[in-house]
Amino acid sequence: MKRIEKLKFQTKFLCLLLLPVLLLAEVPKLPGDMHAWASASVDMVFKEDFRNAEEEAKKIIRKYPDHPAGYFFQAAVLDAWMLRHQSRRREREFFRLCDQAIERAEKILSNDRNDEWARFFLGGAEGYKGTYEGRYERWVTAFRHGWKGVSIFQNMASSGSKIPDIQFGIGTYDYWRSALMKMLWWMPGVSDNREVGIAKLKDVIENGIYCRTAAAMVLIDIYIYECRFADALELANDMIRKYPRAQIFRWGQAAAFQGLEMHAEAIKAYQFILSRNEIDPNSNHYNSVVARVAIAKSMVASGRHSEALEQIAAVNRYELDKDIRKRLDRNFSEANSLRRQAESRSRN
Repeated sequence: MKRIEKLKFQTKFLCLLLLPVLLLAEVPKLPGDMHAWASASVDMVFKEDFRNAEEEAKKIIRKYPDHPAGYFFQAAVLDAWMLRHQSRRREREFFRLCDQAIERAEKILSNDRNDEWARFFLGGAEGYKGTYEGRYERWVTAFRHGWKGVSIFQNMASSGSKIPDIQFGIGTYDYWRSALMKMLWWMPGVSDNREVGIAKLKDVIENGIYCRTAAAMVLIDIYIYECRFADALELANDMIRKYPRAQIFRWGQAAAFQGLEMHAEAIKAYQFILSRNEIDPNSNHYNSVVARVAIAKSMVASGRHSEALEQIAAVNRYELDKDIRKRLDRNFSEANSLRRQAESRSRN
């Protein structure tokens, strides 16, 4: 009897071990070299090695010029570079690459409507254009491209696609649609899918192929928006251990510290970000302004009023392009408020 029970246990255990392999086998495969170059490109993006990340994507384009993957991943590198530097310098090239990915995906799909990776890169390229437009608050085009992308992913999910990365776009959409509609509390019939969206992003972090790290980046922002600062800090710290140079996770860590009122830690984290940006030859001072205002905020909260005033004075010394200054209107407004608080409290 004991031998039978032991055999049953071993069989169940073997099935559990094999289950991920069996599930993975159902995911459609890209050519091995394409997958390797794509994975390397994504990894280098979060190491902030943008030059080599772009070169890995170009390898795909050179060998597979009629496939959308290379254009998609090169566009992803340019988007990450522009996000890192809060710059529009490579915007035209970014949109051209997205359009090239869309054109090639549509050509493949005209011959084979069931090519899942062509559908994925089509939806991804539209989604990238949408998120980029949203960064600059161009909401009409942001929604148009974003909805195109998420609709493709939703259709893929409905038809049983096994590509886990499609849930990145769907989960992001599910969360932010619910979060924004929640503010319109008087509108009936709007379901709250925030936790559904969060669960999908967690699944991509666990099982995604190319979007794991991007899903973590988005989830940190969501946790901060939800005031789940401890969750944001835990995830940010996990990602920093893996990608210590990725400034995007440093921003999440610093914001989480500030949300938890761990002001000494927040000041240190923002000062680290500031030090990186002050020596960056590509800096347009956007990130430096944001970091200094955040440092001043934690200094005021800590009673370090004279130091906060020094940070605000430094903010006002930057020479900024008209476009950058306009995007920083809210930050300058906050800086002025903090200056008044610091001056008032230092007199008392």
